[in-house]
Amino acid sequence: MFKVIENFLPEKEYTNIHTLLTNEHFPWYFNNYKSSSTMQELFDYQFVHIFYRDNNSNSNFFNKLDPLIKKLKPLSLLRIKANLNPISNELIKFDKHQDHPFKCKVAIYYLNTNNGYTMLEDKKVESKANRMVLFDSSIYHYGTNSTDSNNRIVINFNYF
Repeated sequence: MFKVIENFLPEKEYTNIHTLLTNEHFPWYFNNYKSSSTMQELFDYQFVHIFYRDNNSNSNFFNKLDPLIKKLKPLSLLRIKANLNPISNELIKFDKHQDHPFKCKVAIYYLNTNNGYTMLEDKKVESKANRMVLFDSSIYHYGTNSTDSNNRIVINFNYF
């Protein structure tokens, strides 16, 4: 159903990507929704950075993801998007969804360790720094924020 890979990158490569995305000058963009195009709930928002979409690099930082892309070995990229979910007093479960309505691969790379998680149907994958989870886009999933870290950061890859 899915595959979890611990210590996906060597420590130095992980640290470089983590430092980039947690730097105060990294451009995060506000989305007032999570997995649908309409605003739903009070905490249904996140900050995003789209590295790649529509067959093109969408970010000056796209090349910084080379270690991840080389290890995933995609035939073709669809989208690469980083999500930052801020802390709250209660753990918020976001809407269950599929990333695309067609068959492709999904990889979620966790940038920090916290008590947030990704739920893949009935299986929980905890947020742990430098962990990668791989699964088919047909699997419904949802993520959460965290209550024990200032934020929860993941990079979501959709590819063939």
